[in-house]
Amino acid sequence: MENSHIMQIDNMPVRFTPDGKVAVIDAIKAVSNTDRPHFIWETLQRNHPEVLSFCEDYPFQENDHSPVVNSMGWDVIMPLLFYYVANEEQELSGYHAAAV
Repeated sequence: MENSHIMQIDNMPVRFTPDGKVAVIDAIKAVSNTDRPHFIWETLQRNHPEVLSFCEDYPFQENDHSPVVNSMGWDVIMPLLFYYVANEEQELSGYHAAAV
């Protein structure tokens, strides 16, 4: 396993493979500014299983295999992501309103 690279995007670490593929969960967290990137990813791949054809697992650390995509895969995921981020914000604002 070669060394991966970490880039800070909006003060959040995003891991990249040596050949430039991005860690999906890291990227979702960075672009959506959410604490629930795994939930968004699980929902997105359940509703759009075709995104998995662009993914592969990469062992960033021992026992830490994370889905990664190249730029073409991210170009497919990114437009879908906006819906899930907006939906999560709506759910959380509804939760906060109900709690008040």
